[in-house]
Amino acid sequence: MQTKDRKNKLIFIMFATILCIIIFIVTKQWIAEKETKNGNEQPQISFVSTENVNTRNRMQEENTILDNENTTQDTSFNQSEDSILTTYKGYPVIAKLEIPKIDLETYVISEYSNQALGVSVTKFYGGNPNEVGNFCIAGHNYITNNMFHDLKKLSVGDTFTLIDNNAHEGIYKIYLVETVEPDETQCLSQKTNGRIEVTLITCTTDSSKRIIVKAVKI
Repeated sequence: MQTKDRKNKLIFIMFATILCIIIFIVTKQWIAEKETKNGNEQPQISFVSTENVNTRNRMQEENTILDNENTTQDTSFNQSEDSILTTYKGYPVIAKLEIPKIDLETYVISEYSNQALGVSVTKFYGGNPNEVGNFCIAGHNYITNNMFHDLKKLSVGDTFTLIDNNAHEGIYKIYLVETVEPDETQCLSQKTNGRIEVTLITCTTDSSKRIIVKAVKI
């Protein structure tokens, strides 16, 4: 009888041990998958909320006033011999964007926020400018001289320049212009097959969709 009890006890211990191992493995795998999912999550392209016409016009007027007030204060990079300093109207800057076709020269603020978007275009997603990956820039569709109002006038084959903080100048050729829903985030993908890309993003006139311009460094 004692031998049988001992055998049953041993079987129970073995079963409990196997069960614990299985629970540990499943839990570890679930945590790893969750971390991977969070690491690969892309923000919805909703940097501009839907606004009525009066609100949009008021914000454009306020931004124009702000732009005019700061024209002589800090409207360009402070340039040194080896690098380009990174402040524009009190905000840190990561690059300068020049698009000749639409007469746009603007400064890309390094961190996205609603306040920063009221001053200039901003980095929205991705790595660093002029490096492998997809550097995503967002800007309001405001009628001011440093915003993305005329982005819709760009076409496949047009080129623009991106100058980073190390004074490296990259020339980019547009290969895609499209309009998407705010929840269509494929344009933010960092899978560029080793290419250096830039994605420009703004909203349509009614703020219901997003205008996407994608380009690759040439």
